[in-house]
Amino acid sequence: MGILAKKKLQGIALAGMVALAAAPVTAEDIRPGCYTRFYSDAHLRDQPAQVVRAVRLWVGPWMTEVAREARIEVVPANQGHARGAPWVGARLQQFLICGTESGAPLCQVECDGGRMEVTKQDAQGIVFRTRYMVVGNTGECGGVMDMAEVPGQWVSYRLYRADASDCSGM
Repeated sequence: MGILAKKKLQGIALAGMVALAAAPVTAEDIRPGCYTRFYSDAHLRDQPAQVVRAVRLWVGPWMTEVAREARIEVVPANQGHARGAPWVGARLQQFLICGTESGAPLCQVECDGGRMEVTKQDAQGIVFRTRYMVVGNTGECGGVMDMAEVPGQWVSYRLYRADASDCSGM
């Protein structure tokens, strides 16, 4: 390879490194594992609009280079917009696709069934928020219950890291 060709390659490599240094930092990937939360009667009394009694989230391996497989299971509380629904107390599951392609870590339900955005991850667990995400698979796209307490308004859920066996059967 001639001197001119070497200098051109060095220039291309240097330009690539400068572009990488100037690129925005990408969002942290959603950490795989099992996350759970059970809300006490006292907590639910203090949060009358909350529709979730218990939640389990399993974030699994990469399905593709940019997406992880995940599942969420929610046990609805008999309050808020879920009060009196026939599925209160049942285990409502939903398949999720998680990734950071949009620049922020999020998981979404297929067929525009909504999404959750991860706002915090640490050694203790994960915090996510949603303003629309349905759970409870049906024969068609979607689900039977929206996890948002008030449609279109953000609600956050803090889940704690749990042993993988706590998410078995999901």
